Amino acid sequence: MAGPPIADPIPFPTPTPVISPVQPDSEQIVVIYVIIAMAVIIFGFWNVPVVRNLINPLKLFTIALHEFCHIFAAVISGGRILRITIDPHIGGATIVEGGRPSFILASGYLGSTLLGGLFVLAGYSTLVAKVMSFVLGIGLVMPLALVRDKLWAHLTTCHPSGS
Repeated sequence: MAGPPIADPIPFPTPTPVISPVQPDSEQIVVIYVIIAMAVIIFGFWNVPVVRNLINPLKLFTIALHEFCHIFAAVISGGRILRITIDPHIGGATIVEGGRPSFILASGYLGSTLLGGLFVLAGYSTLVAKVMSFVLGIGLVMPLALVRDKLWAHLTTCHPSGS
């Protein structure tokens, strides 16, 4: 006499390797290495006398972003902008009247860090990379549009000096 039918044993699922959500994939690792290489190159070129002129547009863009963060904080905290200076060799300054001084002072570094983080994150998404490359392009050209002496702007971009 045959007993009741017996079901096949339930197979146990094979364990899948757990990948951390913050672990970069192979493409992202390449991006990280490129970011590190570019940071080393830029930091190396930042103060080398002859070579530093090659990265002047990048320096101006970096300083302008930093100063923009001060300006933004001053405006939203009720301050008034009196003067802004940007120089690739000595940095920048934003002279503000009113506002909350501690907030305005801290915003330069905090804002620059957040914007820099956006540029790093741009390496992980094609759409974000396109948007941030547009921001970078506008940021590199914008200081030239604000120059009063157009001949100086032409000489700066086309004939960099060795100083």
